[in-house]
Amino acid sequence: MKYFIVEGNLKSSDPIDDNIMKEHMAYSGKAMKEGSILMTGLKEDMSGVVFIMKAENPEKVEEYLSKEPLKIHDIQEYKVTEFSPHYFNESPKEWFSV
Repeated sequence: MKYFIVEGNLKSSDPIDDNIMKEHMAYSGKAMKEGSILMTGLKEDMSGVVFIMKAENPEKVEEYLSKEPLKIHDIQEYKVTEFSPHYFNESPKEWFSV
């Protein structure tokens, strides 16, 4: 399995249509439930999103992104960076708790 940091950048600061946002949330939620996305979150400046994903190869990430509603509607573009984790926190849920 390979690991990727995916950075999404909004192409415009215009509000996103509620129906498109619901499609996006359902699509992302499905990937999280299936276990291919570890975590996702909005950038602090609200200019896009960052998420960590695992896939067999970069082509699978591109396949996922090609069906992503914000990309389909030309609202967000993505930069994908593959990385090889070698250290990790054993308790990520505790690490992210408030």
